[in-house]
Amino acid sequence: YFALTGAPRVPPRWAFGFIASRWGWKDQNYIEATLENFRDRRFPLDAIVMDFEWYTNRTDYGFLPHGETWYQDFGTQRATLPNPKQQLKSYRQKFHVRMGGIRKPRLGNTDFLSRARWNGWLLPGGAPDGQFPSDMDRVYAWGRNLDFSNTEVRDWYARQLRHLLNVGISFWWNDEGETDYFTYFYWNTAQVQALRATISSPTAPHRRFFSLNRAFTPGLARLGGAVWTGDIDPSWEDLRRTPGLMLNYALAGAPYVACDIGGFSGETQGELLTRWMQVGVFMPIMRVHSWLWAQPHWPWLFGETASTAMREALELRYRLIPYHYSLAHGMFDRKHLWMRPLAMVFPDDPVAVSITMQWMDGSLMVAPVLREDSHREVYLPAGKWYHFNSTSAVDGEVHLGGHAEEDEIPLFVRAGTVLPLAPVVQSTDELPGGPLEIQIYSGADGSFDLVEDDGESVNYEVGLMRTTNFVWYDSARTLSWRARGSVAEPGRHAFTQVRVTVFDSKTHHPIILEARDLLDGGSIPPSELQPVLQV
Repeated sequence: YFALTGAPRVPPRWAFGFIASRWGWKDQNYIEATLENFRDRRFPLDAIVMDFEWYTNRTDYGFLPHGETWYQDFGTQRATLPNPKQQLKSYRQKFHVRMGGIRKPRLGNTDFLSRARWNGWLLPGGAPDGQFPSDMDRVYAWGRNLDFSNTEVRDWYARQLRHLLNVGISFWWNDEGETDYFTYFYWNTAQVQALRATISSPTAPHRRFFSLNRAFTPGLARLGGAVWTGDIDPSWEDLRRTPGLMLNYALAGAPYVACDIGGFSGETQGELLTRWMQVGVFMPIMRVHSWLWAQPHWPWLFGETASTAMREALELRYRLIPYHYSLAHGMFDRKHLWMRPLAMVFPDDPVAVSITMQWMDGSLMVAPVLREDSHREVYLPAGKWYHFNSTSAVDGEVHLGGHAEEDEIPLFVRAGTVLPLAPVVQSTDELPGGPLEIQIYSGADGSFDLVEDDGESVNYEVGLMRTTNFVWYDSARTLSWRARGSVAEPGRHAFTQVRVTVFDSKTHHPIILEARDLLDGGSIPPSELQPVLQV
């Protein structure tokens, strides 16, 4: 499939962290107070997303076809971004946070609309409502939607975005583009064109493109576009639907999937948000979002128990970045899905093929708690499965149940897995943050390719990266590694030391070795990796 549509581009490294989004960023003081809270309370974060309020103080839903003379489609709003270039630079330097802004595929300004109408740049009709199937009696934005399939439209639109990119907006959140089958594809094409034309720095034309879109057509991922699952309710039912939606999107050609963690359209509760955050740890893109009238989904607003559990979930998300980032590179190179339904991995297991609320994250079996009563519902196919970060193992085929504590994420690791983990950091700018941990889950041979690059540019597409191949021989009890590519490619974010942890079901405690230099290769002999057997 990817051979036909093009390999999915690797998002920038920061997109593998956590993104905080809401409709309702009130003003500059509120933005900065929120960022201070994330940092002071030590909830890791890499990006924020702003809704209408970053460029207007009034939505355009009620506009007639001629628009409004005062409306600005490509400006910034005085309350939230009074000095956008200085603010966004400060947010990057002080908080290590990037900002993305919502975009709509239409115009609201009267002069822009007059020009577009004269040039034949507008689609006929309006935009359907956000439900499926659409309620065509609720069509809006009549006569105001751009026809992005027109080259002239894309050229003009790209020129309008350049100054916004030059002041520091990092990515786009594309909403309500269900105006034509190919709107999202051509809309993103125009945004890529704008990025390539920016002149804010010598490296800008080579920066990776990233966007988050409400829908997609095949091929969007090769541009750098991700997708989210649309407006969902803060309900346990919509939480349970999330894994299946993510997997179906991936199977349909959109492997980078997010959702509105906690639910968009209403108030959520602490336990529901916590369980949704735990799901988000193992989604390609992890992002909270909520509408204007709800309490935002900031973890510290939901009580100490929930906030502690959510902090632990975010810390695990950031520990997994070397693993997820390397799997994303593998998907680009080998065109193999990274997040996969059990049916793809265990096609001969009649129980596994019907499961949609568990999935494989590489070699990890993710089986999150999706029930309000905190009951586990886990199925493990044939083979040896370790509890994550433990010597405790289970032999499949088996069903597991029981009560899960609020901070517990049922996560299982196949024997033979070589799992790279980062230290806990508060943003990807802090990586490496210390030695890389390599966890070995014994019981079978295994290997893993750790991929490191600059995290920002498209240079990886021509091979400018560092790949370290870790190999575990189980019967010989040896771990070795060999690197290809210069350590200069990831630069200051390169891991330079490694610490090895071996989990063996025959022992009570893991083998934990002291950190050592990675260099361009190395090995650990069996004498250091022999387990102390239980008696």
